[in-house]
Amino acid sequence: MIATRSSARNRRALLLVDVFSHFRFEDGRELADALVRTAPAIAALVSRCRKRHEPVIYCNDNFQRWHDSWRGVLAHTVREGLPAASHLLEVLYPTSDDVVLLKSRHSAFYHTQLVPLLEHLGVKELCIAGAATDACVLCTAIDAHVRGYRVTIARDAVAAASHERHVRALAQMSDSLGLCVEPGEAWLAAEPA
Repeated sequence: MIATRSSARNRRALLLVDVFSHFRFEDGRELADALVRTAPAIAALVSRCRKRHEPVIYCNDNFQRWHDSWRGVLAHTVREGLPAASHLLEVLYPTSDDVVLLKSRHSAFYHTQLVPLLEHLGVKELCIAGAATDACVLCTAIDAHVRGYRVTIARDAVAAASHERHVRALAQMSDSLGLCVEPGEAWLAAEPA
C-alpha cells in the first residue's frame, strides 16, 4: 500500500505514461509493437517498486472519454484497440495500491492531479516509463524538470513508433535537459537523492 504521509520512503515514484492505448492512430501499430517489446522492462520496474512500497503512478490519455472512469477508459482501449492493447492491459494492469490518473494532453502534469499527489506523497524524484518517448514521455519529462523534480528516464522502458524517434528523444532529454537516461534497473539500484 502507498504510504499516505511524506516520508523518506516516498521520495521516489515510478510514473507510467500512456502504457494503455487502442493504438488506432497514425504509427499506432509501430508504437504498439515497440511498447509490447518494452513491457517486460516496465513490468519489472513496477514489480520492484511495489515490493519496495514506492508509489506506482499511471497517467494515461483519456481518449476523449470524458464521462468514463479510468477502468472505463482502459476497457475502451481493449474493446477498440489492436491486439497489443489487450496484452499490455494483462501485463501492466494497475493494482489497488497504484494510483491511476487520466490526462487529456501530452504531459502527465497538464491539468491533472499529479502535482498535488506528488506533494502529498513527498516525492522529489521520478522515474518515467511508457510511451511515446518523443511525445508524451518527453513532454512529461520537461514538465517534471521545470518543476524541480529529479527525473530519470528508464531508457529500456520507454517506446516510440520508430527507433530513430526514440533515440532522438532520449538524446534531447539527456543532452539538452541534462536528465538522467539509464536502464530502469540502474534507477532501482541507486540510492534515493
